[in-house]
Amino acid sequence: MLPAFYGSNMHEAGNDPRFRRVTIGALIFVLCSMLSSVRLVVIGRQAKDSNEVARRSDQRFGALKASLPARGVVGYVGESGAAAVGDYYLAEYALAPLIVDHSPNHEWVVGNFPEGSPPTAPEQDLQLIKDFGNGVLLFSNQGAN
Repeated sequence: MLPAFYGSNMHEAGNDPRFRRVTIGALIFVLCSMLSSVRLVVIGRQAKDSNEVARRSDQRFGALKASLPARGVVGYVGESGAAAVGDYYLAEYALAPLIVDHSPNHEWVVGNFPEGSPPTAPEQDLQLIKDFGNGVLLFSNQGAN
């Protein structure tokens, strides 16, 4: 049996204010559910893009990682600007379990210059050991010994 506010026919139910509130509430619920689903799709795409960036970063730093000790701390120098922090975090992620300190004050220093060539002398005591291409460099810090 239908609740009393539905009435005996649909025309009477459509005029009942309780029926309208229930209908409006149901429509709002459906709309919010749809908006939430759209948000999840957008977040899913962003996560997929992030995974792709991380995978490319692993590839960029793969040869460098093979040339470094398996554990320990290495220094880091890179570009400045808006993307510099993200570039540092991607290098840190790709070189794990090494600890990447955002400082040139270590025996081995990673150079990360994805947007172009590094400055001619990023730091005074740094000596270029190897250019791995794609803006990835390995320096030795003569002053850290």
